[in-house]
Amino acid sequence: METIALTFGSPLWLWGLLALPVFAALYVWSHLRGRALISKVVAPRLREQLAGSVSVVRRVVRGVLIVLTLGLVLVALAQPRYGFIQQEIKQRGRDIIVAVDTSKSMLATDVAPTRLARAKLLTQDLIRLLKGDRVGLVAFAGSAFLQAPLTLDYGAVINALDELDTNVIPKGGTDIASAISTAEQAFGKAEGQTRALVLLTDGEELDEDGVAAAKKAAEHGIRIFTVGIGSPEGSLIPFRSEDGRQDFVRDVSGKPVQTKLDESRLKEIAKATGGFFVPIGPDAAKEIFQQGIEPMDAAESGILSSRQPLERYQWPLGLAVGFLMLWLLLGEKRRGRPRGAVAVALIALALAPRLDAASSGLQDYQSGNYDRARKVFEQQLKKSPDSREVQFNAGASAYKLGDFEQAISHFTSALLSEDNKLREDAAYNLANSLVRRGEAAKDKPAKKSDWKNAIEQYTEALNLDAKNQQAKENRDIVKKLLEELDKQEKQQDKKQDQKKDQKDQQNKDQKDQQNKQDQQNKDQKDQQNKQDQQNKDQKDQQDKQDQQNKDQKDQQDKQDQQNKDQKDQQDKQGQHNKDQKDQQDKQGQQNKDQKDQQDKQGQQNKDQKDQQDKDQKDQQNKQDQQNQNDQSPKSQNSQDQKKPAAAPTPTPGEKKEGDVKANAGEEKKDQKPEEQGAAAAAEEQGKDGEMSAAQARALLKSLNSEEEKVNLIQQPTSQEVLRDW
Repeated sequence: METIALTFGSPLWLWGLLALPVFAALYVWSHLRGRALISKVVAPRLREQLAGSVSVVRRVVRGVLIVLTLGLVLVALAQPRYGFIQQEIKQRGRDIIVAVDTSKSMLATDVAPTRLARAKLLTQDLIRLLKGDRVGLVAFAGSAFLQAPLTLDYGAVINALDELDTNVIPKGGTDIASAISTAEQAFGKAEGQTRALVLLTDGEELDEDGVAAAKKAAEHGIRIFTVGIGSPEGSLIPFRSEDGRQDFVRDVSGKPVQTKLDESRLKEIAKATGGFFVPIGPDAAKEIFQQGIEPMDAAESGILSSRQPLERYQWPLGLAVGFLMLWLLLGEKRRGRPRGAVAVALIALALAPRLDAASSGLQDYQSGNYDRARKVFEQQLKKSPDSREVQFNAGASAYKLGDFEQAISHFTSALLSEDNKLREDAAYNLANSLVRRGEAAKDKPAKKSDWKNAIEQYTEALNLDAKNQQAKENRDIVKKLLEELDKQEKQQDKKQDQKKDQKDQQNKDQKDQQNKQDQQNKDQKDQQNKQDQQNKDQKDQQDKQDQQNKDQKDQQDKQDQQNKDQKDQQDKQGQHNKDQKDQQDKQGQQNKDQKDQQDKQGQQNKDQKDQQDKDQKDQQNKQDQQNQNDQSPKSQNSQDQKKPAAAPTPTPGEKKEGDVKANAGEEKKDQKPEEQGAAAAAEEQGKDGEMSAAQARALLKSLNSEEEKVNLIQQPTSQEVLRDW
């Protein structure tokens, strides 16, 4: 049989017993000091008469009674416990995670004082409304972080909430999908518990992954309630720079960033999981709890058997009340009057609130304050580490808080108890703890190991009490879970093999496709290279054509310059020809004047010749008449003399240039018969070596023709020189 020990729920009150001797000493010192003062005032012979009615014994007894009363009150406040009671409690609850946006946009002041401060206040209001539900905290910006895991210690969650600021997550931005994924991992894969995620943000997500993550979370039974923090009109984001100046967050172009509430995105995320959207307001937390969380059915996680110690504070408290009543009834006078019972009742009522304030661990456990109950049980374990009942109670508190590791440790120690009932309860609760730890385990071998150990503990509980139907049912449930797990592993292995085969086939197909794609890329590259070569050839041909066009243009410019020079030369030559023509006209005028002079001279010579011919004819006729009269044989000689003489030898100019003769012939042809006769006469006059007038004219014309020929020869030479320039 296990020995039942006396324990205390609040042993610190026992330290007050050390003050009782001091109080007793003060009481004695007060009594002696009163007698000394009386002896100084009252004469010795009158002292017995005045103080004779006071009994010293009664006074001492009263002092002892009051000291005992105080001591018993301290013992009652220490919550003495002796024995225990067996309790079975059904555990029901929900898991709730609050995700708070800590990005820079939460510093906006469109919601006073800031968006982040209002989010913290709303989270605190929501935690105050929870009753026995586990709560966790997630902070997110460009990434997410689990700030506080699921726990019933609301104070720890609030402390973690107070530490949130915009520097918790170094990466900027608002990644709602990351917050949902982190919360999903924090919930784990435990079944039988209703899970909810409360998302506090302004909804300015850079991409649309949040809706996809919400749909994925809905498949795992997670409902999301979104709270929009901010205003649709938006606000600037203030911050304090390193030098202490107040500034606003700016974009790359230097313009202040305007942050706005994106209600449509938050409504879409909440709708995808069966939740709803709530704008920030004084009743937002109450609306989420009453309309969203509270209607959700709390899942039953099992029956927890707990042994609670019995509070025995009534015993010392009853003795203290009895001693106090004696102290009131027992007076110091020899013939004292007993006090009424009304005073005793008033004192008892005065002490009652203080005794009620000192709650025990059992009361904390029954009221749902498991964390405080656990602390009380752990303090008791420090004083009585071998107490199996306290170990059992500590394990039950740890189980309610979700600390299954600590619960397994305490229940394992409680199995060493000699009490069969306690061992049965410890084995049953140990099995429950192993099942819960196995459900939370991510590694399947660890999950199977915990569940197999749980089956053994259920069997141990049934060996101690074969009528424990709850242990039998739980054992059957765990066996089914193991069978389903094995079946899932087989199916998963089969699926993995299929996936592997599919992956291999896909890799093969992808490789073939890649090779085909590479061949196509190679062909395209060759075609591209060919096209590039053609483009290059065309470019070279175009460059060559451009060069030819440029050369042609240069040649054309050169030809135009030459044409211009030729035109200038022609203009110059035309001017020269004009000058030459003017000179020729002038020369022709001179020649005409000279011809007119020569014609006049010829007319004069003709007249002279006609006169001479007439004179000669007359003289000849006269001579002939004379000869005819003198001798007739001389007539033949006269005939011979009348025969014309030979033509004169041509001049040197006439031999060189035939033009002169031709001109002379023309002139002769143009002359009248009279002029021709005069010319013939002139020619006859030149027989003796003298130049006649006709010969002089012919010589002059030949000289003019020679000068013109020289000019014609020099003209091409000057043109060639100008063309070269």
